[in-house]
Amino acid sequence: MKQLKDISTEEKIMEAAKEVFMKYGLYGARMQDIADTAKINKALLHYYFRSKEKLFDKVFEGALSKYFEVMDVFANSELPLKKRLFQYIDNIIDFYSEYPQMSMFIIKEIGNNPELLKEKIQAAKKNKTHRLIQVLEEGMKNGEIKKTDATLFLINFQSLCSFPFLAAPMFKHSLNAHGKDWEKDFSNDKLKKSIKTFIENTLG
Repeated sequence: MKQLKDISTEEKIMEAAKEVFMKYGLYGARMQDIADTAKINKALLHYYFRSKEKLFDKVFEGALSKYFEVMDVFANSELPLKKRLFQYIDNIIDFYSEYPQMSMFIIKEIGNNPELLKEKIQAAKKNKTHRLIQVLEEGMKNGEIKKTDATLFLINFQSLCSFPFLAAPMFKHSLNAHGKDWEKDFSNDKLKKSIKTFIENTLG
């Protein structure tokens, strides 16, 4: 029974830490915030994780690892390019559902400590060398998709995937004022379908 209790408590801490770090970043978050969110006392939090930095490392490295797992689909050359893009859309929207503020979090942390973040990203990437721009350029070269500016496509594509989660509080307020419900009217499935339509219209 004790082991199950320990696992439950640690999972509770990790979920709370993920929420607090994504909202405030490493330097803005406090251990007390995490303890309060997890509904435990601060002494118990320190029993599991001796410092904020160690807890941050575990949360952030877990998030980065999941993100680069999402990117793995681009390495699967057996799939047609558009199918790889569609699979990525399904995966990344599910990822952002779990980590809705990940993009903003990375932007803030780059400003606070760019070298530390760079090290963590490189460690999470490991031997994953495939890049979406390279995959797009190869697809254009072999005629699989029509020619476009790969960099601009990437910016637009990633914006479509991440911005709805970054701006969700603003959208919810605006839509509620017009009698719409964000959760009901703008599901992940609808968002995925919309981005896939963008792919079809842009890449042919």
